[in-house]
This record gives sequence, structure tokens and C-alpha cells, in this order.
Amino acid sequence: MEPKTKQYLLITVVGVTLFVALLRLSSVLAFAAQLVDLALPILAGGILALFINVPMTGLEKRLKRLFCKAKKQPSDKVLHLLSFFITLLGVVLVLVLALTLLIPELVQSFHSLYVQIEANIPRWTAYLSAQDADMGWLMSWLEGIDWEQLLRRVTDSIDTVLVNAVGAVSATVNIVVTASFALIISVYMSVGSESLCHHARTLVCAYLKPSHSAWLLKFCRLFRQSFANFLTGQCSEAVILGVLMALAFSVFKIPYGSLVGMLTAICAIIPYVGALISCVVSVFLVLLVDPVLAVRCLIVYLAVQFIENQFIYPRVVGKSVGLSPLYTLVAAMIGGELFGIIGIIFFIPLTAVIIELVKEDACRRIQAREPQRSGPSEQ
Repeated sequence: MEPKTKQYLLITVVGVTLFVALLRLSSVLAFAAQLVDLALPILAGGILALFINVPMTGLEKRLKRLFCKAKKQPSDKVLHLLSFFITLLGVVLVLVLALTLLIPELVQSFHSLYVQIEANIPRWTAYLSAQDADMGWLMSWLEGIDWEQLLRRVTDSIDTVLVNAVGAVSATVNIVVTASFALIISVYMSVGSESLCHHARTLVCAYLKPSHSAWLLKFCRLFRQSFANFLTGQCSEAVILGVLMALAFSVFKIPYGSLVGMLTAICAIIPYVGALISCVVSVFLVLLVDPVLAVRCLIVYLAVQFIENQFIYPRVVGKSVGLSPLYTLVAAMIGGELFGIIGIIFFIPLTAVIIELVKEDACRRIQAREPQRSGPSEQ
């Protein structure tokens, strides 16, 4: 078959397939949703493995430097496994420390709230007794109620609640199963990252043209390095924000300063959104103690968060990936609008890689045109 005939046949097949897909768009979207559900544990595991791989790589490099002068050096596989277990242990210790600080503070807050309510009950009872309210309207309202119809509505509502509860339990089980598979897959990907990378490079070089495979491998290499720098900068920024929150709460005499600082540092790993979650939890904790202090807590938290977003975050995180503060904020905004939290996390290093590749391509094109411009002038 001639090349032109193959090209025409390929165009015809693609056109007919696209036309049929547009006619049955709902079925195509449903099939795509099923594929996404099937691949969700793998995608989630890959994302989690990408996060774990950053501290693992740093620990592995430091372990190699530590054992480089030893008489009997461990193998690379042993160092890789050791770095994985140290990373996993560090994550568990951080979570345990956060829960150790959070749970006692919550228990103390609810206990103080209970004490305040118990102390104010006599005053509220005395106030209601002093009002001498007429309860005749309540009796007339109760006599006008159709209890049979009310009972029927309550029965229908109970059926609806049970159906929704069953659906919620099923969704929770699905989430737990997906999370479990994702965690297992992330462990396998983290432990066998070198083998997976080797197989991926082999497939790319086998099925793509040399120029395309070289460009794709370069893009993946740049993105991996940019994401590692971004995650390092994000962790540094989270620690800075946590320290600032703890200092601000101490200066303005707001309770739970150390707890809020720890909670903010953990939640701020997620750009922008994590600090908002920490703000809600912090205001709720202070609200249990004193509503007036809750207003002050909200004002102080928002002020510190505004200063951090405008002056610290773009410079710390943007500098780590080589982006200006403006590009960092724009990348986070676009990623968040398109893909939510995942978009905020991945669009900043992705923007840095795209800008780097565009700069290299532009410089190469300019250098290629310079000899052509200088040629006629020399003649």
C-alpha cells in the first residue's frame, strides 16, 4: 500500500471515529469515567510515590556520602530500601506528633465549653423564669398539628436517610479500598523506581522517533527536578508560616499558639488551600474558649496569611523552581481553577519546565538565524 493511501485511510478512520464519538458523546464520557475509576488507584499511587521519592532521593544521596568512606559499603538496593523506610518513619512521626498535640487540646476545649455551659445554666433558667412568658400559643400550635401526616412524613424521611446512609457507607468503603490500593502501589513504585524508570525509557526509545524520545525524556527529567525543588521550597515555606503563626498568636495572646503553628505547618504543604483549612480549625478551637478571641484569631491569621502569600510564598517557592513571584501566583491560580488542589501543586513546577524549554528553543532558533543574517553582509 502506498504512503498516500495509508495517510488517506488513517484520516478517514480518525474522522469516522470522531464523528461516531460526537454522536454518542454521553456513552463515550461514561466509558471514560469508568476508565478513570479503574485507573484512579494507579494515578493516586503514582502521585503519592512522586511525593515520597523527593525525600527518599535526598536521603539516599546523603547515605551514600555517609558510607562512601566505610570499608564495607552497602549496595545501592540496601541504601534505597533504607532511605524508603526512614522516609516512611518520618511521615509517621510527623502525623503522630500532630495528633498528640491536637487531640488533648480538643479534649480540653470541649471540657472548658462544658464547664462554661454548666455554670451558666442557673443564670439562663432564672432569666426564663423572670420573663413569665405566656405559653398558650404553644398549646394552640400543638393542637393544630396533624400527627398522622407528620408521622408519615417522618417515616418517609427515615427511608430517605437510610438510603443515603447506605450510599455514604458504600462510598466510604470505595474510598478506603482505593486509598489502600493506592498506598500499596505507591510503595511498589517507590521501592522499584529505578526499574520502572528503566522500563519507561526503553519503551519511549523503542516506539518514538529519536528526536521525540529525547525531548520527552528531557521534559520528564526537568519536571522531576523542578518538582523536587518545588516540594523542598514548599516544605520550607510551610515551616516559615507555622513559625509566624505561633509567634503572632503568642504576641496577641491568643491560645493554642504552638498547636496552630504545628497544624499550619502540616496543612500548608498544600499551597494556599492548606492554610485555609488550618485557619478554620484554629478559629473553631479558639471559639470554644472565647468568642471575642475567635474574632481576634481570625483577623491575625488572615493578616499573617496575606503577608505570607504576597511576600514570602512567591519568593521562597518561586525561587526554588526558578519562577518570578508573578508567574508563581499565576500558575497556582490557573492550576487551582482547572484541577483543584492537584493543579495547584503540579502547575507551578510544570510552568517552570515549560518556560525553561521555551527559552532553550527560542535561544536555539535565534542562534540558527544569526549565521544566515551575517552571511549576505560578509559577501
